[in-house]
Amino acid sequence: MSTVSRLPFLFLAMLGLLIGLWAGLNRIGWSIYALPAIVHHGAMMVGGFLGSLIALEKIIPLKRKILYVIPLMSGVSIIFFLLHQDVVAITMLLISSIGLCLVFFYYLTTQRHSIYLLMFIGGVCWLAGNAVLLSKRFYPAAFPWWAAFVLFVISAERLELMKFLPVTAKQKILFIVLLLLFPSGIILSFHANGNILCGVALIGTAIWLLRFDLIGITIRKNGLPQYVAVALTAGYISLLTSGLLLITFASKAMGYDAVVHTFFIGFVFSMIFAHGPIILPGVLGITAKPFHRILYLWIIILHASWLLRWITDAYLYFEWRKISGWMTTVAIVGYFISMAILAITSQKHAKTV
Repeated sequence: MSTVSRLPFLFLAMLGLLIGLWAGLNRIGWSIYALPAIVHHGAMMVGGFLGSLIALEKIIPLKRKILYVIPLMSGVSIIFFLLHQDVVAITMLLISSIGLCLVFFYYLTTQRHSIYLLMFIGGVCWLAGNAVLLSKRFYPAAFPWWAAFVLFVISAERLELMKFLPVTAKQKILFIVLLLLFPSGIILSFHANGNILCGVALIGTAIWLLRFDLIGITIRKNGLPQYVAVALTAGYISLLTSGLLLITFASKAMGYDAVVHTFFIGFVFSMIFAHGPIILPGVLGITAKPFHRILYLWIIILHASWLLRWITDAYLYFEWRKISGWMTTVAIVGYFISMAILAITSQKHAKTV
């Protein structure tokens, strides 16, 4: 499929992001044309945006048009959420997650590598979360499965990039075992004592990544490699913090909110900010890898936003908590606008050279 043909799918993912952010601002206390759809903030962000983006990235190398149904289903689910057709929307996410599981299973059977086993497990976790939401209609029950989905996919991608580093087989096995503790904690009952095992998994995974990832090498370089290393390091620290919060703060009044947003804002979006200059041009068929130091600004605001949210959750400062929502929105929207401008200008410059 041509680059131009991919744009509608990327547009749907970005639509999911924007509507998800709008819903998030309403949920945090800002009244911005509030609709019943705002209760589905989590499904729109994880399924409509992240699920679509991950699926799009994974199916492009396979060059089979039929596979574009997967991001199409997850992307169009946003429209059904807005139309108050919740069951239809969640069912579409469920079907999309089944499709992504099949894609990961294809990679696993053809390439037979542990990274695709991790991705497949991640896809199954997304499927489980969507199935739980469809049957129970209770977001806190779906959240840990969705967290496992992005945790496994991101970790697998980082492991893939480390294949040329001197990481021993035993160290990789330890990494996989640490990751597997997370779904084990969910099965044991995430909202009872399983959260402790999940917290240990996040802490162990974060420490492993801080120790063995490329960041120790690339942070000494300049330009894009250094920026990626900084974003990754900040994300791993957020992942570590998420684990600590799961163990120590999850049972408090606003503990669940702090854990969810430290993980998804601090860790997941930091990973997106890090990989964006590499992955997004590839999705669009652009050869250039755009970078400008302004990207550091969005990283700073992003991490300041989850830190503020964590503090305001702990001390119940709800007015300041509302400000953290706008900081997150500004950081994410600012980042993607910057990336779009940088991608266009870099491609134009490449053509003139």
